[in-house]
Amino acid sequence: MLFSAHGLPEKTVRQKKDPYPQEVRETMEAVVCGLPKEVAFRVCYQSRVGPVEWIKPYTDVEIEGAGAEEKAVILVPISFVSEHSETLVEMDKEYQALAEKSGVVGFYRVPTPRDNLLFMQGLADLVRGAK
Repeated sequence: MLFSAHGLPEKTVRQKKDPYPQEVRETMEAVVCGLPKEVAFRVCYQSRVGPVEWIKPYTDVEIEGAGAEEKAVILVPISFVSEHSETLVEMDKEYQALAEKSGVVGFYRVPTPRDNLLFMQGLADLVRGAK
């Protein structure tokens, strides 16, 4: 399982001590806490642009690695709550093509929560509880 989050420039994280990578990791850990121990998972980052270094590991590199090991990939859009260009194009088209080219034995992408009632109720509860 690859939990893919939108990346940030490494410089931003380092200089501003941005908690985003830790928050993404904690979210992933909360999701996987009930999975069997033999399920491998990790956070990776996508959507990098420009000549600067971005936080790693990169999603595309992780997909290529899974292909080299002849493994399947379940791609989870961990920091995306709706479908848009980074899920519908980058994940569904570009990463699907990369997975096929790299020899990934099965590629599955989990949908975003979108307007799932439970998700929306959870957000509403968080807003109501905020002070």
